[in-house]
Amino acid sequence: MGEPATPSLRQHASGKMNGGIALGAFTELQTALAANKTALLLTVLEAEGGLARSGDRLVAVEGQLAWSSLEPHAAEQLLTAALAEAAAVTSGPQAVQLQSGEKLLCFLQLFNPPPRLIILGGGHIGAALSRMAALLDYEIVVVDDRPSFASRDRHPDAHRLICNDFVKALAELRPTSSDYIVIVTRGHRHDRICLEQALGRPAAYIGMIGSRKRVREMLEDLARSGFDREKLAAVHTPIGLDIGAVTEGEIALSILAEITAVRRSGSGQEPIQEEVLAELAALERQGGRAVLATIVSTLGSTPRSVGTRMLVYPDGRISGTVGGGCGEAAVRQEALLVLEAAQPRLFNLNLTADAAAEEGMACGGRMKVFLEPLDFS
Repeated sequence: MGEPATPSLRQHASGKMNGGIALGAFTELQTALAANKTALLLTVLEAEGGLARSGDRLVAVEGQLAWSSLEPHAAEQLLTAALAEAAAVTSGPQAVQLQSGEKLLCFLQLFNPPPRLIILGGGHIGAALSRMAALLDYEIVVVDDRPSFASRDRHPDAHRLICNDFVKALAELRPTSSDYIVIVTRGHRHDRICLEQALGRPAAYIGMIGSRKRVREMLEDLARSGFDREKLAAVHTPIGLDIGAVTEGEIALSILAEITAVRRSGSGQEPIQEEVLAELAALERQGGRAVLATIVSTLGSTPRSVGTRMLVYPDGRISGTVGGGCGEAAVRQEALLVLEAAQPRLFNLNLTADAAAEEGMACGGRMKVFLEPLDFS
């Protein structure tokens, strides 16, 4: 294994320059996410050679190297290998082999722009949906062809309001695979127009309101008109989870619950917490020391999933969480030892059923947590 090194001792930054000073990895990541760009964060967990060491990392934005603590030729090799792996996994440990033959165990985490919730119809349900969705991390877009129903007074939490014909609005929005489309217009004719347009887009979710009878008749007619039956079968309609919803608020809740189930049915990984990323970027800019604890793998039932991060400061303060209870206390204690030794390490945390029961938790799995000492002073 290569000799571990504190990341701050080996920063060969290849990213943008700010006043002659290279921006840090977490500042680059924060900037990319704020600009709604796709970013890849890679951290070397273990290395068997001299090109990379435990604790090295790189950041790629839109597939291009933005920052690295490795030598340039090693960073390019690692990025090429990592991008190939990232196509199959959004978060998790991955074995990567460089052209030199050196084998690395890396932690990859792919960050996509915040998903859009496109609400087609600004009526009562659309208004309830935009208000409730404000509690989640969606970019909320509301579309209606009536000015009074696409107004800021009616949708104070929407990030964007579009008063236009639905066909023109969807053409302008150009939905992608990270968009969630909800069709709740004022009538079946408009619902059908929206659905016809949405079916030609690679959305992550398409849901349409309506009674079972009306919906079935519409879908059958669309199939006879030549629309793909497989795509029609994928439409979530009648929309929302069956929770017996009656009021506009309850219907909005059922829709968001269904969208959440679809969104989290893939990797289930947690994104980097905004407050933790903000503090990491502040540490880079202002100077300071801390240990970054990242859950890189889990087995069994655990309180947090892969990709969750927590900062531990020299005085024992923490930001973020890896699950609370005795497990988090153990990570905090180990992090302080890592900070003193100034060497990163993988920490195996066993949340046995007995220990979990003592804390009143239902979990009893195992987590691997990578502890990185960060020194930007």
